Amino acid sequence: MQKILLFIILSFPFLALQAQRAEEPKTEKVPELKKEMSRPKKATLLSIIPGGGQIYNERYWKVPIIYVGFGALTYATIANQQLYNDVRLAYQQRLKNEPVTNPEYANVPTEMLFTLREYYRKNRDLSVVGMVGLYAFNLIDAAVDAHLKEFDVSDKLSMHIKPVYQYGFAGHYTGLNLRLRF
Repeated sequence: MQKILLFIILSFPFLALQAQRAEEPKTEKVPELKKEMSRPKKATLLSIIPGGGQIYNERYWKVPIIYVGFGALTYATIANQQLYNDVRLAYQQRLKNEPVTNPEYANVPTEMLFTLREYYRKNRDLSVVGMVGLYAFNLIDAAVDAHLKEFDVSDKLSMHIKPVYQYGFAGHYTGLNLRLRF
């Protein structure tokens, strides 16, 4: 018995040392969480390229409408710019008492050339404003559509309107009953 007790006492320090030699606990690397961009913000950023946000929102039918709008406004801008340049040249030639080189405007009075020049300039400017407006509409539509994709449309949300006919002390009442459930 003494030998066993002596063996335990003598081996105890070595056991303690072995316990200290154990591997250090592994520290788990915590993966960095990427902050995911919100759906409306991503749709708006993708709409920098016209139609990108609509594709992201899976509203594919809107993309041709946007591109046809841009095409029509680009055509209007180019056509009005060309007509403006032609009329402006004819107007400048008329003011310098030179012969008008464009036969289309040769017999047009000076006041009418001025009016036409301003008309084409205004139409060109409106076409450019329309392009800017369509681009802004493209961005706004993508953001609003992305917001509405996350909107809860379940049976919990409801609104019921029905006509009401009530009897009261002073007579009969008619009206509308509006019931909202959230």
